[in-house]
Amino acid sequence: MIEQDRRVLRELAAHCKDTKEKVRLLALHAISKGYTQTSVAEIFCVDESTIHNWIDKWLTERNAVDHERSGRPPVLTDKDKTTIKNLVEENDPKKHGVNAGAWDTNELQIYFAKRGKEVSRDALRVALLKMGARYVKATITYNEADLQKQEEFAGQFFKNLEAKPRNTVVLFEDEASIACLPRKSYGWTLAKRLVIKVSQSKGRGRINLFGAVAPQLGEIVQMTNKGSKAPVFVKFLNKILQKYKNKKVWLYVDNLRVHHSSLVQKFLEKHSSIELRFLPPYSPELNPQEQWWNFLRKKFLVSQCFDSQHSLALSVNSFSRLTPPETVQSVCTLEPLYKLLP
Repeated sequence: MIEQDRRVLRELAAHCKDTKEKVRLLALHAISKGYTQTSVAEIFCVDESTIHNWIDKWLTERNAVDHERSGRPPVLTDKDKTTIKNLVEENDPKKHGVNAGAWDTNELQIYFAKRGKEVSRDALRVALLKMGARYVKATITYNEADLQKQEEFAGQFFKNLEAKPRNTVVLFEDEASIACLPRKSYGWTLAKRLVIKVSQSKGRGRINLFGAVAPQLGEIVQMTNKGSKAPVFVKFLNKILQKYKNKKVWLYVDNLRVHHSSLVQKFLEKHSSIELRFLPPYSPELNPQEQWWNFLRKKFLVSQCFDSQHSLALSVNSFSRLTPPETVQSVCTLEPLYKLLP
């Protein structure tokens, strides 16, 4: 009986260095002194069944040592990690029965669940980080884009840049459409949720933005309007003309039909100081003005609701006007064009 092992249990507990084993030995020693299993369970904060198991183990094995464990098998095997890597590189969830445009941990979890394997999103996130993956905003490219034309454009652009006259300003133009309603985004909060209050009677409508950035100067020319047709674009050209008086302007634009309209051509014939130059087809990633739109949406438009189109227009133009030139230069770079150089 365990009462006869009182001295042995006391000696073992006194010299035991393993914390968990020492607790078991002390509990068994208390039992050997006549304490009930119920009282010992309360003292050591365990179930009575646990105390019963400790007693059985002592009586049959004469020790309170944990059995060696093989360890918890990894949630994701090497084969699973290779599968994840291949899926992310391929980037076609629909091909594998997952209704999504790109892989997220949620979609990867669905993929494995369909194949009978339960994996936590945290485990997937850790695996992705270890293999060098990054969670970033997607960059849109077009299948119709011609890499050769892009490379030729980049090479010619930098040649022209080196040879351009001193009084010439290089601008990149683009249009965007923005709404009065806020875009959901991440933000810090001390509450359980980050809540943006929006009135249903306000915050409706959209405006069109015309913007042109001078990456080398860090300058932005911007205009808001409800329309985006040729007369409005001519109005924007007039604004550029007023800002850069007595200077030559190379204005790089995309291949929208508006930029080729007869009304625009007539304006350019009358005002020869502005020259339209065209980016390669389907190449928005080469336009620094696109970088400005992304910056504007991320830093200013997210989580904000505007009462009217007029309020939105005033706020957006004020934000662009007050942004320091060095910030514009850091945001709107020619790096995508540099990457195309041999």
